[in-house]
Amino acid sequence: MENPVEEIEGVVLSITSATNPETQKAAILRYFTPDATFRHPLCTIPSSFAAPPAGAVGSPTLPHTPSLLPLSSRDTILRIYQWYRVLSPRLTVRVRKVVYDPARHEMWLDIVQTFHLFFSPLRPAQARLATHIALRESPHPSGDPGRHMYHIAGQEDWYHPEDLMALLVPPLVPIVHFLLILGTWASVLGAWFGSVLGLWAAHAGEGGQGVELQPAGEPLPTPAKDEGKVLGG
Repeated sequence: MENPVEEIEGVVLSITSATNPETQKAAILRYFTPDATFRHPLCTIPSSFAAPPAGAVGSPTLPHTPSLLPLSSRDTILRIYQWYRVLSPRLTVRVRKVVYDPARHEMWLDIVQTFHLFFSPLRPAQARLATHIALRESPHPSGDPGRHMYHIAGQEDWYHPEDLMALLVPPLVPIVHFLLILGTWASVLGAWFGSVLGLWAAHAGEGGQGVELQPAGEPLPTPAKDEGKVLGG
């Protein structure tokens, strides 16, 4: 990519919803680096290099472990996306928003997809995910020092639990949502018990200095247009 902001939507669509396998393969070979990393709630692909390359994405709690497959990590990513299309021959993907940090060569994408397992009789549902992409800068083939190319060196996908369930078993989404509500109530009750036991209690004044934790009359910021709709998906 020469202009990531303008090109990334087309890159995502060519990788996820290409009309034929050849187009998908060509896109991955063109836009990913050979040592690219990939993280998803259901799978992970470390770099095929012995040491993590620039732009690699990985867990901060786990040491870097090279892939044990006899493939480059880019070829493994290709297999993942091929299996993705085998599982859902028909799907729709929409990039809702793109945020680019040119100083760090990183992108954040807000994506909505409708994924339907080919063997499932259930009606598909939309699922929302956030994708983090780390780019690696390289010289432009023309040799012009004022132009650069950018390739994907790392990709991470995040789903809310409800959205991940929407990919697999959509009718169970309300149950997952209910369990998350129970988790909220458990947190509220835990905070109350913690306060009663003095483990973490907020007082009207901090250190006896009379600091007010809730200043009276402080105006709230005006909600942005469609703020609730955006946050709610």
